[in-house]
Amino acid sequence: MKQIGQVAARILQTGSQTPSESQQIAETRKVTYPLTIEECRELKAWAERQPASSLVPATTDQLAKHLSFMAATLPSKAVDDDAGKMRVAVYSRLFEGYSNEALAYMARIACERCDWFPTPRQCLDILANYRSPTSDREIALGYCHDFTQRHFEFWLSRISDGTADQATIMEPPEQWRRIAVERGYLRFVPPDRYVVRKKPEAA
Repeated sequence: MKQIGQVAARILQTGSQTPSESQQIAETRKVTYPLTIEECRELKAWAERQPASSLVPATTDQLAKHLSFMAATLPSKAVDDDAGKMRVAVYSRLFEGYSNEALAYMARIACERCDWFPTPRQCLDILANYRSPTSDREIALGYCHDFTQRHFEFWLSRISDGTADQATIMEPPEQWRRIAVERGYLRFVPPDRYVVRKKPEAA
């Protein structure tokens, strides 16, 4: 029963490699909602340096661990060493690109639902139902998007109510001023000046 797991561990560990820098998160931080534009910029820059967890492939050591776990838990037909190597090669090729979290989910569900070591088709069916949890990267980018949208709406409201001075108008990115022009809040004065568009006087 443990033969597949033993073969997997032997073959995959022999070819194991240290994860590349793209597979590692070199920085850690507590993700909190930004309170200033500078905090938002720093948080966004940090988030964009983090790999999307669902896209980080499992290492060969991790794959071997999950195959060994299933083999130790579920019975399987006895196979010789050559057949075991071939089977491991097939499973390894099929699972290329899946994250460690996805393979852990597959192994757990297989042990809960299968009476025998799962076939490749059964494993892929389980993986098709896996949904990756929201990562710190996604949470941080969501916070940044929300903060930016709120700040943009507040900036527009100041232009609309007449409390925005020229420094306030020129503070945000150029794209904001172009949007404000399109929405009728600002007027562009060549070569590089934006002014508040006067509202028509009521009759």
